[in-house]
Amino acid sequence: MTEYLTEQEQIQQLKNWIKQYGLTVLAGILIALVITTGLRYWQNYQNKILTHASVVYDEMLTLRVQNNSDGASLQAKKLLSHYASTPYASMAALILAREAVAKKNYPDAIQQLNWVLDHSKDGSLREIARIRMARILIVQDKASMSLELLNKMEDKNFVGLVDEVRGDAYVAQHDKDSARHAYQLALNEIPNAEISRPVLQMKYDNLAEENNKSS
Repeated sequence: MTEYLTEQEQIQQLKNWIKQYGLTVLAGILIALVITTGLRYWQNYQNKILTHASVVYDEMLTLRVQNNSDGASLQAKKLLSHYASTPYASMAALILAREAVAKKNYPDAIQQLNWVLDHSKDGSLREIARIRMARILIVQDKASMSLELLNKMEDKNFVGLVDEVRGDAYVAQHDKDSARHAYQLALNEIPNAEISRPVLQMKYDNLAEENNKSS
């Protein structure tokens, strides 16, 4: 019927429609623009943060290669305090933990690993921190705490490594049957090409040999 309306009637019809729905449509458009602009701003901000964190992380690695431990530590702490939401901060904490373990400063290592568990948004990084902490607990004669920590798993890609560390904890508890079972599970899960597999195989073979001698 629109083609039979006069031009004046069509204009009036348009005015009536705008009067009835115009504010609602305009509000919807404005809301969409605000959301789109806000998302774009947030993405740009996050990219800028990641870029800055990447630069600081690279500086930390360079200082480590140059054996400037104080400078590297300063950059790492900068990542933890200013860029905690980025993966670079978690990777820095893992490096600090590894260095603390090398110095047998286990409390500091656990503190750094706990930082990763508390702050990292990456399940894989949290899993790495959890496994490393479990190993430290075994060294500290806290095998039961290690096993309890390993009960939680966020990344199934680490299941073989988790079972291997679980086996180490059972060995520390002198539970050879459980250790042998855990090592067998790990062997089933870790590919033959993995560098760590020969050591795992040796752990399993040693327990099997001991079991044969005792029987």
